[in-house]
Amino acid sequence: MKATYLWIIILLVLVSCTSRSPELEEALKLAGDNRPELEAVLNHFKDRGKVPYKSACFLITNMKYHESKDKILIDNLYHDYFIRTDSLYKAIFNDVPLSEQLRYNGQKYDSLRRDLGDSFNTISVPEITSKAYLSDLETIRADFLIDNIEEALQIWEANGYTYKKDFDFFKEFILPYRTTNEFPVHKRSEIRKMYEALLIDTVSIRTKLERYKVYVNKCRWINQHTSPKEHLGIYDLFVPKFKMDCHNMTNWSCNVFRACGIPTMYEYTPKWTDRDNRHFWCVSPDFAGILQPYTAPDNNLREDWETDIKYAGKVYRSTFGAQKNTPYFMAGEDEFIPEEFNTPLLSDQTFRYHQTVTLRLPLKMKTGNKLAYLAMFTVDNKLVLVGWGNVEHSKSEIVFEQVPLNTLFFPVCYDDNKMLDISEPFIIHSSHAPENIPQPLTVNKQPKDIVDVSAINGKLLLTHKKNKEAPNLKYITLTCDTSQKVQLHLLRKYPEKRRLKAFYEKLNGACLLGGNQEEGHYDTLCIVKEIPVPYLQEITFENHKQYRYYRFSAPNGEPVNIAHMEFLGDYSSNHNCTSPTPLPNFSETEVALQKSCSLYRIHGTPVRTGSKSEYAFDNDFNTYVGSSKIGMDFKSPVQITGIRFIPRNANNMIVPGNSYMLLYYDGEWKEHKILYAEHHFLDFENVPLATLYWLKNLTEGKEELPFFYINGKQYFLHVNEVLL
Repeated sequence: MKATYLWIIILLVLVSCTSRSPELEEALKLAGDNRPELEAVLNHFKDRGKVPYKSACFLITNMKYHESKDKILIDNLYHDYFIRTDSLYKAIFNDVPLSEQLRYNGQKYDSLRRDLGDSFNTISVPEITSKAYLSDLETIRADFLIDNIEEALQIWEANGYTYKKDFDFFKEFILPYRTTNEFPVHKRSEIRKMYEALLIDTVSIRTKLERYKVYVNKCRWINQHTSPKEHLGIYDLFVPKFKMDCHNMTNWSCNVFRACGIPTMYEYTPKWTDRDNRHFWCVSPDFAGILQPYTAPDNNLREDWETDIKYAGKVYRSTFGAQKNTPYFMAGEDEFIPEEFNTPLLSDQTFRYHQTVTLRLPLKMKTGNKLAYLAMFTVDNKLVLVGWGNVEHSKSEIVFEQVPLNTLFFPVCYDDNKMLDISEPFIIHSSHAPENIPQPLTVNKQPKDIVDVSAINGKLLLTHKKNKEAPNLKYITLTCDTSQKVQLHLLRKYPEKRRLKAFYEKLNGACLLGGNQEEGHYDTLCIVKEIPVPYLQEITFENHKQYRYYRFSAPNGEPVNIAHMEFLGDYSSNHNCTSPTPLPNFSETEVALQKSCSLYRIHGTPVRTGSKSEYAFDNDFNTYVGSSKIGMDFKSPVQITGIRFIPRNANNMIVPGNSYMLLYYDGEWKEHKILYAEHHFLDFENVPLATLYWLKNLTEGKEELPFFYINGKQYFLHVNEVLL
């Protein structure tokens, strides 16, 4: 009797392991002529146990949602070429510490690099068929899929995963054979063999990613003289960036990492909070298991968080498996779904990157739609969709989940494919980080006690606590009072860039040197003792000697990142002397008090000290020097007692000679006035009192960002902290 029960249990287990869901049967039917290939995969794993068979079922069931954007046919010579690249990397850097590898840019191997480049440029250009939108169900063969699953199962075994605890993580972070829409030309085992010596061992994820970062960096350096004409699939990682973007790099980096056992997924933001473009990156767990972002192959875990990813807007994960809580499934039968959200392969991860709340807005218009959307402002006066919400008709409200604090959103819906405003633009403002909402990058799952608020009569009330206001949260809409007028004193159209600030900090400690032989002894004349500002500035110093050569160098061999420099001194009859470029004025008072400079700008011949070193002296503030030093040869000695310079900048200040338009938000953007800039500031009179303003440069430049104007100061949206 016991034996009979045992056989019944075994039979039930086998049936449950090999049973086919309706979704799997549908996928097999959609595969058409390719069905035998997929059946072969299922048969291969049906007697291998629960994890192997469920892995095959998961991939095949979701393959109907996946396809390649382009089909890329690559000459086998590319593989041989990159074997040579790898061999040269090992020969040069085998015994060199990672930190030293990253800094090395010597010329010792130039001839080998040029020879490699010459041989690369003789290989036939890849054949690319664009828009070959065929479902993976119709194109992926059995041997490819079996190889992928077998490789993934080895990682399952090596990590000691358990089905009940880890399969949901495994099937998304390890198992997939593709990331998004790249063409899967390489088997997983082939990718592993390319990188296993670098990435497969017992060291931490951080160490593996550092090895990968340095390896790709030096392979690009080795291949500096290549001239790729088209994408090369995974080989794009090896060549200097050309026709590439973070989407492409993230795709292939994810594939490499998963093949080598590093759990990885692809995440992205539809729009930065302070820029209009998108960004894509990888995410992997740190030593504590918390998922951390990084833009591969150039960064390690969280390495570019402070400089970039921290400023993402809404954030989504691109999944392999379909997600039921996406517009793809939630929309009504005939409801229009915007292209960017017309996919089931999305998982909202904004809660990991920002402090967020669930927001309920009253439904003020008649609509049969089941969905509404959140959009963000762009500098071409358009709206970019960044999120969706569920229309709950029974409660006459729209529910938006994972809404970040201190971010401006425009609620919209669609009538067919026409975008319509459905409520005032809003910001859920908090002057400090609420303690009851997780901080960024501290949790992997949303807490059960989500802060849920309803916007009622301009206030935020806790949804499940009647009439109780949400503490420390304000619901701010964009209002305008045209009966009240204010004066605006403006200095910029866009905030200082974070990366540029880092460059300025590295100039603190830079030296100006003088000497009479180009490669001989130099005397130190002055040291920069403060962090430079992104405007033309002057440093004067005591110097009682005349030198033929003057050199300016950054500390620690860092790039000088100088956009413009002038050498100042008393008039010299042996040199071309002109008036120096005037220093900036930031108010009418400064203009009235400005005095003429008693020193002259003395011209010489720029010394070639590195790549594009002459850009520091071309009178163009938009160009800049990337080398670690710049120099001037005056041909005959001259006494220099001052310099004027401006560091690399984005020219987003007020530029004399440019015209600017000021707009204010009053239900839409409305023009106030156009002014011509004579100095580095603009004064606009009789401006309507509005929540938000926008300054457009009509002459040049593209970067602009709306701003608040409070107590005589600009506070740029999403960048400067505002106390309201």
